Amino acid sequence: MEKIITKVEPIIIYPTCILETGMQDDCNTCLEKNSCTSPRCMCVKPYKNHKYGCPNYGKLDTCPPKIPSMYDQIFYTDDVYAVITKFNLYEYYNKRRKNRPDLPEGQIRNLRCWQPITIKENDIAVSEFYHKHTNKNDYVSTRLLECMGVDVINTLKKVGLTISFPIEEYVYRVSFLAKVINEGLNKYGFEVYEDTKKKIKTLRKVSIK
Repeated sequence: MEKIITKVEPIIIYPTCILETGMQDDCNTCLEKNSCTSPRCMCVKPYKNHKYGCPNYGKLDTCPPKIPSMYDQIFYTDDVYAVITKFNLYEYYNKRRKNRPDLPEGQIRNLRCWQPITIKENDIAVSEFYHKHTNKNDYVSTRLLECMGVDVINTLKKVGLTISFPIEEYVYRVSFLAKVINEGLNKYGFEVYEDTKKKIKTLRKVSIK
């Protein structure tokens, strides 16, 4: 696992609807979604086999519009660390072809096969961050970046890391760690969850009993 840990200054782009109304946005009903420059609206952009965007939009607690509107409403942005893990997708494909020559190319490249590996590697790297930076144990990690308005591509470009699309050889998995704003958590109904198995701290929706 190749990893990079660096301080970053998150570039956050608010959707026009929030700037104009100050209200929680809903991209499905927004008249500006086709021209919106915020990464938050990427969830409703059409892609292959999904003409209305991601089918999880509006359904999962970790998807807009249920997730907090903007990163800087939940996290302090004056001291943010990026934990980046790099996965060799080209090498993975070749290994799959060698081990399973019977599989069609679509199955070899299916992201459902390699995505869990990249998530696990990033969780391990975040856990190692906590172990190494014991004075940052109150920092909380999240990978919910684009849907919280963070322009990850240009944020990382400022620290010398260029991520290009479409993905050909390498996949980068990125988590940001920072202190949380308690008022923001309360406002959007989130809490800090400590995953003792993974040894990381992250956000989750508050359970209503």
